[in-house]
Amino acid sequence: MLETDSIIEPEMKYVRSLGLNSQNRRDALDSLIDEYSTVAYFYQQRAMPLYKEDKDELGLPFLEKAAELNPEQYLDYMGFMKCIFSKEYRSAIVDFKRVLALNGESYVMDHTYYFYIGLSYLQLNEFQKAKEYLEKSVAQTEAEKDGDREWVHFLDLMYLGIANLELQDCKNANLAFDEALRKYLSFGDVKYYKAKCLSHLGELELSRELFKETKEDILNGNTINEDNVFYERYPYQLRVNRFR
Repeated sequence: MLETDSIIEPEMKYVRSLGLNSQNRRDALDSLIDEYSTVAYFYQQRAMPLYKEDKDELGLPFLEKAAELNPEQYLDYMGFMKCIFSKEYRSAIVDFKRVLALNGESYVMDHTYYFYIGLSYLQLNEFQKAKEYLEKSVAQTEAEKDGDREWVHFLDLMYLGIANLELQDCKNANLAFDEALRKYLSFGDVKYYKAKCLSHLGELELSRELFKETKEDILNGNTINEDNVFYERYPYQLRVNRFR
């Protein structure tokens, strides 16, 4: 059965009227999967609410089936879910390297494949590899925009700065943090890690001032603003409770 809007949209009109985490929605999608067993989208829709309820183990078989049926469309999504939701970083790296071979340089959930590979290496404490892939992410966006760095995402720069900080390269870490702050002036997380760099460099007064700004910004909600932070804390994201 071909995966086309003529199949998906009429069937999903009813499904979307049901509660995202309801048993009725699960039953409806199970019926669609039985009827249209080769339509990857229905498996992806079955998986997604489970991940958002921290039931990753239940969601994974549906996600794997979606990626098997349509790897060009769903392999990158599976890598994203493993990186951000289930924290399966080595597996996420494998998925993204596979999909790079399939799709070439591309994006999922507003970020490059290189971004998620770099983030995964960061979480595995392989900081040099993290830096290399985050630099590739920055370079990809810059090249696509004819060298205009204004299009580089501030999260690429935040995590590139953190990779440099973990490598004890505070000079280059601060360059990345400063560029991120030019794009997101009140980004509390970046200010926190920049303050750590300044402390390492002996700039103690500047560091203390930046720590004060960090607290104000974080308490005002100026943190990582990805849609999925509602469900998952991102790597190195500061916890609000530590500032209360």
